Amino acid sequence: MTKTYVILVAIAAVVLGVYFALPDRHFADNVFPLHDGATVFEYDDKADGGSSEVTFALADSSLSFSCTLGGADDQSAWCGLLFDISKGKEAEYRNWTFVDSLVFDVESKRTKEILVKVWTFDPDVTDVTKPRTFRLLMKELSLSGGRERISIPFEQFYTPDFWFDDEHVDRTLNRRHQETVARVEIAPGWNQSHGKNFSLKFYSITAKGVSNFAFGVVMFIMLGLMIVAIGRTHSFHKDKLESDK
Repeated sequence: MTKTYVILVAIAAVVLGVYFALPDRHFADNVFPLHDGATVFEYDDKADGGSSEVTFALADSSLSFSCTLGGADDQSAWCGLLFDISKGKEAEYRNWTFVDSLVFDVESKRTKEILVKVWTFDPDVTDVTKPRTFRLLMKELSLSGGRERISIPFEQFYTPDFWFDDEHVDRTLNRRHQETVARVEIAPGWNQSHGKNFSLKFYSITAKGVSNFAFGVVMFIMLGLMIVAIGRTHSFHKDKLESDK
């Protein structure tokens, strides 16, 4: 009996030793600077009869964007940046299963908020020829002005009601599909004044997280050792009771 316990403890010690010897399983995926065939472009509402004005400049280490929404404040107007990180026609979506935050190194002027939108492939809904059918995960990002580093917990991203309504999607289909990210979009905040220019300069946008796979394997092995130990203890006491009769 004692020998069995010694063996189990030795196995547990080896497992823990291997686990702590492993390098940290940190996950990081850059949205910007661009890599792996990703592209970025600006957009505005002029094709739909709007009058918003956009300027855009891309360098190796930064991306500058400015916009002036056209028309009155109560009129629809839009502009923004769109990062296509899905390798275009190859549709090799980024796997963000282990992402727990999006980190922005950004400089802003004349705006207090932007909308960050993450579009994911949803096999129940998405038609790849219709970009808006990708599932929308959205979060408002507050800005203080000047250059700052901001981290958004990915769990705070939500699918807004209007996406379900616009795409006629059943609200019970609420899986996030975090493992199939196709695009990241930056748009003006809800209360951005029309006719007032604002500007953004991005130095980096990074998805970060930690993989718990190794930890899960260790916990599974430790649970197995515990079950064996309990089973051996129960068997020992049962055999002892029978021998005492």
